[in-house]
Amino acid sequence: MSLEFLKSLHLDITERRARLLLGIGLPVVILVLTYAPYLIVRSDLPDRLATHFGFSGNPDGSMTVNEFLLITTIMIGTGLLFCAAIAGSRHAFPVSVAPTVGFGGGFFAGLGAGIVVSTVLTQRGLGDWQEANAPWWIVLSVCGSATLVGALGAWLASFFPTTSELDVFSEDLPTMDLAAGRRAMWTGTLHNRYLSCLGVSVLLFGIVLAAGTLWWSFILTAFLGFFVLMFATLNVHVDRQGLQVKYGILPWPKTNVGIEKIATASVIDVRPVQWGGWGYRGSLKLMRRAAVVHRAGPGIRLDLNDGKVFVITVDDPETGVALLNTEIKRQISPVGEEKK
Repeated sequence: MSLEFLKSLHLDITERRARLLLGIGLPVVILVLTYAPYLIVRSDLPDRLATHFGFSGNPDGSMTVNEFLLITTIMIGTGLLFCAAIAGSRHAFPVSVAPTVGFGGGFFAGLGAGIVVSTVLTQRGLGDWQEANAPWWIVLSVCGSATLVGALGAWLASFFPTTSELDVFSEDLPTMDLAAGRRAMWTGTLHNRYLSCLGVSVLLFGIVLAAGTLWWSFILTAFLGFFVLMFATLNVHVDRQGLQVKYGILPWPKTNVGIEKIATASVIDVRPVQWGGWGYRGSLKLMRRAAVVHRAGPGIRLDLNDGKVFVITVDDPETGVALLNTEIKRQISPVGEEKK
């Protein structure tokens, strides 16, 4: 049985389950958890429900129960429709599309569901909608639950095929001719002058605001400007330990991918539009794919053993990729067993 068949079989099973969960399982759970509380307590609800609150938590707007249900149902239905559409589509999308749509649909549906549940439970038994109150912790709970549902949607959608998928079992991947016991390292640097100009511009803008008596704004703009400058330079280091990415001159944050986690390394042509733009895009934990995109052009793609993908743009990626594949082979066949 070929490796290609095993790979396609594994992805097919994982993809099928993800589609069922996103297109059917998640909507059913959301609908049940949303409308079951309403059906249980609907007789105890006032004729009008408080639907808008001021900063103090006191209500300043209301709707009838039917109006409230209509609006929130449209919100929930729209979100679930996006989830079902992406789950039911058999087309391969650019890398960032499916997880983004999954997150947006899940978040929108989760937000509507949270509003319904929190409203009916907190306003149960009230004689008038003006007696209602929305403390800050309820608002945070609704937003937090919506974010979690969105994250689940993004994670499930990350199992769907993309237009940039690569056969990780290819036998034509570049390697480096290193004698047994010899070690090598490779370092690549990429500087984005546009990000540097943007960071400096933000810092100068903060100085102008500070001079105009808005001194407090300098703290925010200085932080943003320094953050942009820090990510303007990428330093990529490859050795027998794996791949490490440092951003700017600071020791943190940094990205480490151990050699034991990497299945294959390859050189690809990175298109920012496929990854959702420039910067750090995606998430290995949430979306199972992440990319550090500083420009269009050559880059390194790492296909990990657990099916995740990490991409970074860098000059002269061929040498780094060849070294990584060589060290990966050494992990499979230790140095002492290479030549007998």
